[in-house]
Amino acid sequence: MSVADPLPVAQQVLGVEATDTQTEALRVAEFAKYKPTYHWDSTQEIELAGSTWRVLASAEIEDAEDTHFLDVVGMWTLSAETIIPPVDHTQILDPSSTEAQHPGNTDDSCNWNHSSVGETVVEISRVRRVLVPKRKGKDPLLTEDVVVNRLGSRIYARFIPVVANSADIPFYYPQVREYAFGYVEPEEKGHAASTLLILARELSPGSAVATKKQQMIWKDLIKRLYKWTVTERFGYQKRVEHDVMVDYETYTAKYQDLKAKYAAFWVDSWPEQTDPRKFVHEDIAIASWIICMWQQDSNSLRPSFVDLGCGNGLLVHLLTAEGYVGYGVDQCSRKVWTHYGQSVDLRAQTLEPYEYVADVDWIIGNHADELVPWIPVIAARSKAKFVVIPCCPHDFSGRKMAFPVVAGQSKYHAYSTYICELAERCGFGVEKEYLRIPSTKNLAIVGRRRVAEVSQTDIDTMIQAGKQDFVPRVPDSVKNEVRLAKVQARKQQDNDKSSL
Repeated sequence: MSVADPLPVAQQVLGVEATDTQTEALRVAEFAKYKPTYHWDSTQEIELAGSTWRVLASAEIEDAEDTHFLDVVGMWTLSAETIIPPVDHTQILDPSSTEAQHPGNTDDSCNWNHSSVGETVVEISRVRRVLVPKRKGKDPLLTEDVVVNRLGSRIYARFIPVVANSADIPFYYPQVREYAFGYVEPEEKGHAASTLLILARELSPGSAVATKKQQMIWKDLIKRLYKWTVTERFGYQKRVEHDVMVDYETYTAKYQDLKAKYAAFWVDSWPEQTDPRKFVHEDIAIASWIICMWQQDSNSLRPSFVDLGCGNGLLVHLLTAEGYVGYGVDQCSRKVWTHYGQSVDLRAQTLEPYEYVADVDWIIGNHADELVPWIPVIAARSKAKFVVIPCCPHDFSGRKMAFPVVAGQSKYHAYSTYICELAERCGFGVEKEYLRIPSTKNLAIVGRRRVAEVSQTDIDTMIQAGKQDFVPRVPDSVKNEVRLAKVQARKQQDNDKSSL
C-alpha cells in the first residue's frame, strides 16, 4: 500500500472550502489535540473471537460517538480510494451476485460468532467489494470483504482480502491477513474520551511494522481516522465540488501519465531547498489539469502560453515537455532552471504589468502573488485567455491586502471573489475549479470566454488606476544582498569595538 503524498503544515489552518469558519475553527482546534500512540517497539495484542490481533496505533478522541465512527467507515467502504491512493475506484458487489457469494476466505476467524470473553457479537454490516487500481494494466484487482462487528462497547470494522494466499495480496494493500479500525467507548462514566484503534492480524509476528514504509501506512490511517471522525462530529461540509471543468477520470489518467514520466526523476534530483515531494507532485497535478482543460477547449490545436511569476519553472518545463509552446517569467532565476535544458524558455525579468502585453493564447498565474490581480487585465488587453491560482492577497498596488470578510467567510474566499470580480469587469465569463493539489490555496479561476464587450478605454482606465500605485516587489536576491550587507556591517562594528 502506498501512502498519499504528504500535505504541508498549512493544511492545518482553516480550510478554504469550509462552509462556516466558526465550525472550521472548532474542528482545527480539535485536530490540535491529536496525540497518537504507535506500538512498533512494544507488542500489544488482544484476543478477538478466538484470533490474536496486534494493536498498531491508537488515539484518544473526545466527545465522539459510535455513529461518527460508523459514518466514516461507511464512506471509506464505498470509496477505498480515499485511504488507498493507488486505488482508482471501488466496485460494491451485489449481494446476490455469484462473485459476492463466493466464500473466498475459508478461515473461520473471518466470521465472528462470539468473543473470547463471552460477549455477544452483533454483525452491523457486511459488504464485498472490488478495489480497481489506477494502473489497470499492471496491478491486479482485489476482492475484499468489509465486515463491521459490535462487541459490547466496542466496534471493529474489518477489512479482509479475499485471496488464496498472501502472495496474491497486491503491493498497494497492507500485507496482513486482515486489518481493522476500532472504536472503544470509555470504561469509566464521565470520561469523555473514547479510543480509536488500528489493528491487524499479521502474516507473521512483527511483519506488519517491519519497515518504515509499513509504519507510515498505519500512521497515516490513524491520523485520517481521527480527523474524519472529528469532522463527522462537527458536521463539517465542503461548499465546493471538484471535477467541475475536467472530469475525474480524464484528469486522473493524465496525472498518472505525467507522474510516471516525471515524478521520480525530479523528486530524486531536485536541486532546490524546497520540498520536492510537495512541489513536484503539485506542479504535475496542475499541469495535468491544464492540459486536460486545453484539450477540451481547443480540440486538436495546442495553445501557446506564458507563466507569469513562474518560480521554479517546473510547470513550464512539464508543459513544454508535453509539446506546448510557451515561456515563463520571474524576477529571479532559480538553480533548477539550468537543469531543464535549452528547450525550456525561462526569463528572469521584472515585469511592469501595466505595460505588459503577451502574444500567446493563455496566460497562467500559479501563486503569482502581486501579479494575480493584473492577469485578467493583461489577458483582456492581450486578447488571451487566462488561468490563475491565487495565493497571498494583493491588490493592484502590489501590496498585501487584508480584504474584508463577512461572518462564515474565509479571507481566501474574499480574495478569490475580488479576483473574479476583476475578471468580470474585463468581460470574462468566470469559471472556477478546486484542484486536487496538496495546498489549501487550490482554487483555479479561469477566463476562457468573453461574455461582455469591454472597450479598450475601460481597460486602459483600470490600468491607469493601478499604474499610479503599483510598486514592483524587491527581488529576493536583492533582499538577500541587503541582509548580507547588514550582517557584515554589524560584524565590522563589533570588530572595531573589540579593537579599541
